[in-house]
This record gives sequence, structure tokens and C-alpha cells, in this order.
Amino acid sequence: MFKFGKSFLIFVFISLLAALGLMFFFLLTGFARYFVLLVGAYLVLSFGLLFYFQNGRSFLTRLNLKKEEVLEAFNITEQEIIRLQGLRVSLGKKIKSYERLEKFTQGLNNEVSLDRICDLIAGELFELFDARGNVLLYLVNPASHKLELRAIKKEDAAIRIREKAGDIFDMWVLRHNQPLLIESAASDFRFDPERIKDEIRRPVESLMAIPLETTESRTLGILRIDAAAPHEYSSDDLRLLSVIGDIARLAIENAVYFAQMQNLSITDGLTGIYLRRYAIDRLKEEFLRARHGSSCVSFVMVDIDHFKTINDTYGHMAGDAVLKKIAQWLHSSFNFPGQLVFRYGGEEFGVILPGVLKKEAARLADGFRRSLSEKDVSLRREKIAVRISAGVATFPDDVDDERGLIQAADEALLKAKRAGRDKVCPS
Repeated sequence: MFKFGKSFLIFVFISLLAALGLMFFFLLTGFARYFVLLVGAYLVLSFGLLFYFQNGRSFLTRLNLKKEEVLEAFNITEQEIIRLQGLRVSLGKKIKSYERLEKFTQGLNNEVSLDRICDLIAGELFELFDARGNVLLYLVNPASHKLELRAIKKEDAAIRIREKAGDIFDMWVLRHNQPLLIESAASDFRFDPERIKDEIRRPVESLMAIPLETTESRTLGILRIDAAAPHEYSSDDLRLLSVIGDIARLAIENAVYFAQMQNLSITDGLTGIYLRRYAIDRLKEEFLRARHGSSCVSFVMVDIDHFKTINDTYGHMAGDAVLKKIAQWLHSSFNFPGQLVFRYGGEEFGVILPGVLKKEAARLADGFRRSLSEKDVSLRREKIAVRISAGVATFPDDVDDERGLIQAADEALLKAKRAGRDKVCPS
């Protein structure tokens, strides 16, 4: 509905003044008879113009309001488009991350070697976080119950990681058994800055670490990534690390179980050293290396002297104790890389010595024989002396194949026994 505003009243007042002025003008000039007609026409024209002006201004006002509404809707739509674009980018990154995690999982499933699995985990974590930091994977040593650094991926090759058994942050994760996120180590109230400087010789400001637990709540190790700059990682990053940790935990656990089962299948349950079946396979490998490298392989056959007498006098449990001790002493005496001690059968043991000449092999075997004179085994609160005889054979001096090598060493052992025992005879 049309409303009369202030401008309208001003216009009417001015129009009346103009009409009075025209009336006096017409009276003075003699055109009074046209006065009413002209004034009426003037007023109609004035009111028409005023009405048009008011309606036009009202229309412009409504148009401006509509324009503001459209602009506001446009701004809201633009913000929503930006938000959706951000979500699309974020979703795309997540899809790529999960695709990588799927390939990562498949890669782990194809591996059974613990060392290889640890390297794959460290490498994948390093790539997922765009090389923003150093990745460290610690595993708990079952014997010492201490952390051991098993895999590492560094953003800078010049960085030296000295914390081979973990540091203050890793101990916190072990103690609390929960994930750790540090945005700025210097301002984190949970850790003493001076102690951090004392324990860690490299700059660490940002850090994420999670415990790797088995289904029986046994800690396998710690998966960690750290950086020298602060605020490198967020809670979203920690969630991604936890997902990787779950995958890594299963792979590591399976590899540990596989290694245990494999070890059980190739080691003697009584003495803990390798079985003959595994040792023969290793001997074949050493023969191939020796042939290709124009090298040699020596073999020592060891037999415990008067073992039947020990069993008959002290019992089979005492005989088992003697076997364990001899195996332990052999293993500690022949522990150079590549050398292998195994149980051949009964009271007989074998020693594979790659790259060792016959004379040196005989010297080593005789050194072990003489060392037993300073040792004894406690049986039923009685200490008894244990002696051995040994035969030595070498490829290519004595034989051409691995079976011939074992047979030659066994024949040399028989010579040692016939010569009175407690001796070492070369082939």
C-alpha cells in the first residue's frame, strides 16, 4: 500500500506555493480564466510524478534488499563450495592413504622374515608422512626384556641415532602403555627439558609413539616418528599411526611365531643346537660357495668318550645333562660367523668350519678337547670329567662332496677312538 512520507509532504507544500504563485501570475496577466484548468493539470502531473517517484524508490529499495539476499546466498554457497572442495581433497588423500595401507598390508602378508617386515614398516611410515621426521621401530628382546632398535628411516642421512635401547619418550610409552603425542617437547609439562638434553643428543621437538601389543597384552615394541621442528604432527596423524601400528603388530607377531616354529623344526629340543637335517642343508650351501670361490670347508665330528658308562652309572638324566654341557661348550668355542655346531645323533656332534684349512681345523678341535680338562659336570653332587674324541676332514683335500666329507670325518673319529680316545685325528 502506498504510504506518504516526509518527502511527499515537502513536495505538496512546494506544489501549493507554486500554485499560489501561478494564480497571482495569471491574475496580473489577465489569464485568470485558465487558472483552474492549468492548476488542475499541474497538480495531476505533479501527483503522477510523485507517485511514480515513490513507487520507483520503493522498487529500488526492494531490489537492493533482494540483491543483498542474493549476495548473502552467493557467499554462503561459495563458502559451502570451498568446504566441499576441502572435504573432497581430504577424502582423496584418505582414499590414497587407505589404498597405500591395503598394498602395505598385502606386502607384509607376503613376508615371513622379521627383519624384512621391520624394514617395510619403517619405510611405509616414512613415505606416508612425506618424510617429515625419523621413523624408529623398537622391539622388546625376549631374553633381556629391553628395547632393541630393529629398523630406522632417517630424513637426513647425517643424523646419528644413539638411542639404540630407547630414550625418555619410549620409556614413558612402555610405562603408561598408551600412545604419546608431543607437539613441542620444550613446553610439554610431562618431560624435563634438561633430562631430554642429557638423554637425546639430537633435536627432537615433535613426536608420536605407540606401543605394539599382542592380543595377550604383551608388549612387542614401540613404533615412533619424531622431528626436529615443533607442531609437525596432529591428533589425526596419531590416529593414522595407530592404524599402521595395528597392521604392523599383526605382521610382527606372525613373523615371531613363524621364526619360533621354524627354530623348533631345526633345533634339538634337548641341547638347543641345530639338528642334523638343517646342518646338512647348510653344508651343501657351504660346498657351493667353496666351489665357486675356490675355497675350502672343514668338518669336525665329535663324540663323547665313555658316554654309555655315564648313562649306566648316573642315569639317563645325567647323560642328558652331559649332552647339554658339551653342546653349550661347543657352541661357545665355535662361534665365529659362518661356523655351525649341530647334534649329529646320540652323543655325536658336528662342526662346520667354512674357509678353514685342515691343519687349522684340527688345531681348533684339539684346543676344544684340551679345554675340557679344566671343566667338569656336576652329577648327583659329584663332579666328573668329560672327555671327547674328534675326527677332522676337509674339502677339497680329502673329498669332493658333502657326504664324503662327513664319512671321512667319521672314519677319522674311529681312528681317534681306536688310538685310545681323548684325541683328535685328521683324515
